[in-house]
Amino acid sequence: MPRMPTLPLLHNPFYNAMNHSCLCFLPYLPFLLSSPCSASPPQKRFPLPSVISNPDKRNPELLRLQKLLDSGQLILFYRGADKMRKEAKRYRKKDVTPQELTDGLFLCYMIAKAPFLDLSDYNNVEWVSEHTDLDHTVKEFMSNSIPFIALTDKNSKLPNKEEALRLYLSAAALVIKQFHSQVDYAFKATEICADMLIDYASDMSGEQETRLFNTTSARGARSNNAQYIIKSKERGFIRELMTCFPTKAREVRKYLNLAGYEDKEIPALLNRTVGRVPEAGYLYKGLPERRE
Repeated sequence: MPRMPTLPLLHNPFYNAMNHSCLCFLPYLPFLLSSPCSASPPQKRFPLPSVISNPDKRNPELLRLQKLLDSGQLILFYRGADKMRKEAKRYRKKDVTPQELTDGLFLCYMIAKAPFLDLSDYNNVEWVSEHTDLDHTVKEFMSNSIPFIALTDKNSKLPNKEEALRLYLSAAALVIKQFHSQVDYAFKATEICADMLIDYASDMSGEQETRLFNTTSARGARSNNAQYIIKSKERGFIRELMTCFPTKAREVRKYLNLAGYEDKEIPALLNRTVGRVPEAGYLYKGLPERRE
């Protein structure tokens, strides 16, 4: 994080006023370091679908993950989920079994439902710095556990294919919306305020300065990472929706709305992902004029 120059300001006639202003910020430090780049809100409106609601058919390891998530032990949850989503790559095959599908869907459901780590807790700041945003990585690659090819294969005999596919699309939409909540579009202003506090607020202890610097750096890095992930996931999600609904623009729009996009934003989203290719023409019908 770039540091503001100090020596020239020592001779600046406005230095004392600036120093006083910085001190006034001290009571508001917790608010400076809160959302949007903190925890995502609990997903209480993401009910357990019937296709995975039978506890007798669940993998014991998945049940252990569920207990960690329900008890709020998010670091342990993300560690376990990361291990399982890597192993679940084997589910991405055409001849997936019903049990493999159930396991993959339940893992997908839990990852989508889990909140991001809350950076207002400094223990989480230290952890994400050491483990390179593992919560972001787990959500980014959530789709590894889903046999998308099998679910969209007309010849597949998997039971409850449509319900399973809609569960996955809802989860994917929710995750994109969550990543949008991780982006701090006003981060530059927050960073400037934090730098001013570190450089000129004489009442701050060394520990306070370190925590403020580390938290601000972590928030900036996670915000940038979220923007990168969103761009990648937008392209993949649009393609998946076009595969599932090749003629049903209303269905595509429904899931884009679930992902947080308003109708007026969809033309620009389409332009930067698939473009005005013939196979995407139906998606533009009935939408507002092109918006960049």
